[in-house]
This record gives sequence, structure tokens and C-alpha cells, in this order.
Amino acid sequence: MKKFYFLSGYSRSGNTVLSSLLNQNKNITVTPNSGVVQIMYDLFKMYESSWIKNVPEFSGLDNVLKNVFKNYYEHINSEFIFERGVCGTPYNLGMLQKLNYQPKFLLLVRPLVEVLASYVKVQKPKDVHELIYNLMHPDTGKIYWDWQSTSNVIKTNQNYLLIKYDDLVNNTEENMKEIYSYFEIPDFKHNFNSIEQFNYNGVSYNDSVFEADLHKIKPTIQKENYDIQKYLPKEIIKRYEGWDYF
Repeated sequence: MKKFYFLSGYSRSGNTVLSSLLNQNKNITVTPNSGVVQIMYDLFKMYESSWIKNVPEFSGLDNVLKNVFKNYYEHINSEFIFERGVCGTPYNLGMLQKLNYQPKFLLLVRPLVEVLASYVKVQKPKDVHELIYNLMHPDTGKIYWDWQSTSNVIKTNQNYLLIKYDDLVNNTEENMKEIYSYFEIPDFKHNFNSIEQFNYNGVSYNDSVFEADLHKIKPTIQKENYDIQKYLPKEIIKRYEGWDYF
């Protein structure tokens, strides 16, 4: 029987390299950013539609929702599946709870200002303020949603294992053991010296859609040190440096 866990936390915090490492174990599949949450959202909205209310018999819709993870990942043979996304936001967490899930989260984090600086470094925008505005927009911002999901998981005392980016880089093997223990996965010997590019079911990222190598990883885990003030204006650093909950 497949077990579903949730990989959340901040982008640019080691998600891709950790996913590639975990995927060395064929009994584990870590997904890319998933569309399941959007599917769940659309299905829940159907309960509010006039044609459903006209004949309020919900059994079929209930069946689809109860099996949404099972059916979406039917083609995956691994026993342990880590669904990557923002399942910890208040609304998304509420959907999981309505389906009687008791989710366990793996949270990868690093200081928010480092995350933003990393985006600037990789994407090289003409207008830094515009990029940060888009990333942190409360309605559509990728990093804002990452932050909201992560902070809500922590604030509401969900079941989670939190791993900081620096710890992942400096103590990789120990962190892997911690993950295996927390999620009750049988031990596996990983290769930390030849990490392949991430792929999901044989398909790799196509980062040309973002015009930046957001998911390209090195064959070994290395932290590239850089001065965030080189990439972020002081007012942006001041605005976001106190946002972290960890």
C-alpha cells in the first residue's frame, strides 16, 4: 500500500538535490511541484456548483476525492511518495483534513532573504524589485505561497520534520538518516558522490520555460557562498529578514 507524504518548505533550499538523492531509492518517489492540490481545489469547488446542488447526491464526487492521490500516482510503483507542493497553506491543509488525511511534512528551509537572493542570482532580472514583487505577491507569488505553507505547518503544530539548507549541505548523510527514521522508511545506501539530475518517471525538468536553470544540480552537494547584498537592495532585505518561523 502506498504511503503519501508532503515535501514543502521554501524553493531554492535544496529540494531538487534532496529529491534526486531520495529517488535513488526505487522504493521512494519524490515528485516535482504537483498539480494534485489544484485538482483537489477544483473538485471541492464542484460541491458549490448549481448542477450539483440541483441533485445533491455527492457519492461519486466523494469517491473521486477520496482516491485522488491513489489514482494520480497509480503509474508510480514506489511505496513511499513525497508530494511536492504547498499542501500546508490553511486552505490546502483544510482540504487534506476533510479527506481524513493526517499529513506528515518534510520542510526544507533557509533564510527567506537567501531564497530571494538565489532567485535573483539565477534569473538575473532587469528589475529586481519587480521579480521580488512577483515572487512575494500574496495571491500568486511562488515564494509567498511557500512561506505561507511552511509557516502554517509550524504554527499549527502539524507533524513535520524540518531540515535547514545549511544542515543538508554540511551533514547530508545524517539528515538522510533522520528522514528515513521520521517517515519510517527501510534503510538504503545512497551515493552522495554522483548525484544525477532530477527526473520524475523518466522525465526531466524543462527549465527553458523559465529561461533560467532553476533545477540544475551538481553531482555532489556543495553550498555556493555569496553576499546577498550583492543581489538584493537593502530595503528588500530589511522587509523580509524577519519573516522566518524557524
